[in-house]
Amino acid sequence: MRSNLRLEPIILLHAAILALSFVIILAGSELFTNGVEWAGHRLGIAEAAVGSLLAAVGTALPETFIPAIALLTGDSHGAHSEVGVGAIVGAPLMLSTFAIFVMGIAALAYRKRRGRIALHVVREDARRDLSFFIPVFLILAIAGTTHMGPAIRYLLAAALLIVYGSYSVMMLRLQRAADAEVEHGLYFESIFRGDGFHPRAWTVTAQLIVGLGLIIVGAKEFVDQVIEFSQHVNLNPGVLSLILSPLATELPEKFNSVIWIRQRKDHLALANITGAMVFQSCIPVALGLAFSPWHLSQSELLASAIALVSSAILYFNLRDAELGTPTLMVGGAAYAIFIGGLSYLGAL
Repeated sequence: MRSNLRLEPIILLHAAILALSFVIILAGSELFTNGVEWAGHRLGIAEAAVGSLLAAVGTALPETFIPAIALLTGDSHGAHSEVGVGAIVGAPLMLSTFAIFVMGIAALAYRKRRGRIALHVVREDARRDLSFFIPVFLILAIAGTTHMGPAIRYLLAAALLIVYGSYSVMMLRLQRAADAEVEHGLYFESIFRGDGFHPRAWTVTAQLIVGLGLIIVGAKEFVDQVIEFSQHVNLNPGVLSLILSPLATELPEKFNSVIWIRQRKDHLALANITGAMVFQSCIPVALGLAFSPWHLSQSELLASAIALVSSAILYFNLRDAELGTPTLMVGGAAYAIFIGGLSYLGAL
């Protein structure tokens, strides 16, 4: 009984820190989405690039740090490698399934505020991102079933960097619509008693840095607390990383998309997810190829297959500018199938 009494304050402390980390991520996401919209407006960047490039890269940093640290600080064949590769493969899975499902829930939750349920998106922008993601990730998943030498892996890693560089250039060349406006003033400019709808460059930059900093700190603390709670669970390190790391570190993308859906900016919400998928299929995978054997386990191959199928379903359902909630809910079903598949494989 005494040991339970001693443990209870510790558990409550972890729960409080976990809840606080949620609040920190949410606050950071609110600041970041507002700041990145104004950054895009000031720079004349197309809204598609704001969501798919600026927001996606910024919010993808937390989940990129985990595999980077795991791969760079451990040996290439040990537990660190398993954690790193699991986190790399798990991120596209989470984005293409659970994050899409969260968007559907947000559309339902804010239906009265929005005056509609279905998302109004730019079909061409979303399909452009998925057209990059699907073939690239398919090739990398197939490559994970072979035993490649270092030279081939380094060549593939370099090719991924070139692919993402080409994607970035293409996005930055898009023309911003003449009627594209930012509905809310810059928060930091208002705090410093300036005109929120005519923000200065330094306040935009400061808000982006603070927002991104809060997201990274909150996501890292969330991951630490999840691992602390789960340290006694008898799971393979790679499987634990495959499930928990992306679930925690993809929170910024989910929160950003929920915020934009609440504001009826559905195109930015979807672009944030699909743009992050392109990033996750290139930059973190390049790290995996360079610093691990890149031989995927059954669990990781299952995650890759479900991510690809879910992305293909989303692609084919983007027939027009309206994305209904049934399509978004498929993401939740796909993630449930993944968890069921892990149980079938004996990984859980």
